[in-house]
Amino acid sequence: FPLPSIPAGRQQVRPHPTGQPGEAPTDWGRPAGRPAETGQRIGKPLPRPGAGPAISAPPGLKLRPVRPEEQRAYSTLMRRAFGASLPTDEELAVSREITEFDRTLAFFDGPEIVATAGIFSYEMTVPGGTLPCGGVTRVSVLSTHRRRGLLTAMMRRQLDDMHERGEPLAALYASEAPIYGRFGYGLATYQAAVEVDRSHAGFAKALTGSGRLAMVDVPTAVGAFTRIWEQARRDQPGMLRLDERWIRSELADLELHREGASPHYRVLYQTDDNPSGFAVYRIKLAWDASGPNGALRLEMLVATSPEAYAALWRHLLDVDLMARVSAEMRPVDEPLRFLLADSRQPKTRIEDGLWLRLVDVPTALAARRYAAEGRLGLRVRDAFCPWNDGHFELNGGPHTAECRRHDGNPDLAIDVADLAAVYLGGNRFRTLMEAGRVEELQPGAVARADAMFATDRAPWCPSHF
Repeated sequence: FPLPSIPAGRQQVRPHPTGQPGEAPTDWGRPAGRPAETGQRIGKPLPRPGAGPAISAPPGLKLRPVRPEEQRAYSTLMRRAFGASLPTDEELAVSREITEFDRTLAFFDGPEIVATAGIFSYEMTVPGGTLPCGGVTRVSVLSTHRRRGLLTAMMRRQLDDMHERGEPLAALYASEAPIYGRFGYGLATYQAAVEVDRSHAGFAKALTGSGRLAMVDVPTAVGAFTRIWEQARRDQPGMLRLDERWIRSELADLELHREGASPHYRVLYQTDDNPSGFAVYRIKLAWDASGPNGALRLEMLVATSPEAYAALWRHLLDVDLMARVSAEMRPVDEPLRFLLADSRQPKTRIEDGLWLRLVDVPTALAARRYAAEGRLGLRVRDAFCPWNDGHFELNGGPHTAECRRHDGNPDLAIDVADLAAVYLGGNRFRTLMEAGRVEELQPGAVARADAMFATDRAPWCPSHF
């Protein structure tokens, strides 16, 4: 399990309810402080944060935030749980720059850490806007302490904390798909793993851009890549804000991540000193009886113009001594296939991406914008966060939206995890209905919901955490 977890941007959030890192409240599943405001509501008040199902800590175990001096023990436990090598001093130093220790939890059995779970304070682009998002990361339980409720207890603590801080969304990457649905997380984005055979890598049309490519050092990359990322993420649902501190962490180029390949190559595309795209990749040289058989592994490519995008891919596909170019975590609607003369390239495998959780349903729905004007009555089921459970009325369109508690008859019945799955536009209500996960209570409601929640591009999160 690599360290550091690949980060994303941070926004201002309310202070931790205890005021500072340290011991959890006596009732650690119910953080102190009044509930965050969660949008317009009518009818009965929602349950306060921490009003979810009561969960007791296993006897003899203690859950609390870790202290900076406990970072090595924390990281070591996480690595052991995933069967990985122990963290090096360099890895710990990079990780320390992005770790929020007041949001980094551990279960202690005496002096020993036996389970971990952290949160990064992010800002996520959603259709038509942005929202604070808690990025759940570094979740592990030591094999000697599994099946004792430690994961459930940490999920309870995290969701109460996010609700208290006013973070309407939570997101994570799952090591195993079945784990997080019971906590209200739904599969919201997909990503593509691609591979292009360089012998079939010609473009259908010649490049037309007037920009230039240059290899850049880390200081130059940090400034330019941050500008490009910020511009790109404004219109890309699912993308997370990255400031210079996080970009620097992405470019740390730890030995752990090389897997026998080269250090990073960092390429910048710009026109008239205006940067509009970048790529980060590694190469691994190899030869066989027929000659060079190297592999280029793309780690990140972000562009804000079609010209920059095409020029960067052309560069990657033209690197000498390479037989193939591969990449993971690419958008499922990437136009690369239509740049290539051979449309059967690239070979593509679709994988799950972000799992999303609506921590505050009315706030999340009101912050989004919708492709078509419409009204939906939603019966939302949420057993783990009961402040979300109930009937809501959503009125939304391209320019404004509101969501409030409602006593009328609902149009759809949906679990909060499935509502998260459609929230960014990566899934359709009809697909979920045909899988038995959405109930249409009024004729035409599913078609109306799909028209409202449609987006012009697939959601995508290119940063791992």
